[in-house]
Amino acid sequence: MERCPLCRATLNGAETCRRCRAELRSAIRVAHEGRRLVGVAIHYLARDDAGTAAQLLRRALAVHAAPEARALSRLVTALQGQSGIDAHRADDADDLDLRSL
Repeated sequence: MERCPLCRATLNGAETCRRCRAELRSAIRVAHEGRRLVGVAIHYLARDDAGTAAQLLRRALAVHAAPEARALSRLVTALQGQSGIDAHRADDADDLDLRSL
């Protein structure tokens, strides 16, 4: 996180905003989890499993709707529409235990 989500001050890696003194540890943790989910989704895309990647990206967007997660989600949705990926692969992703990743 580069800027404080409240006052937009530059953070320079700090967990507390120097300007508004907001405690940002939780926000930083949420942003990190969203990035982790996007990374795992990219891994599944590389394994040609767009259904699982789409599920992971939906979770990433629910946690932290970063612009890169939105763009990748649109791309995966378009890929699924073009290739007619089976719905059972996306259903299998519901059972995915992300703690093990």
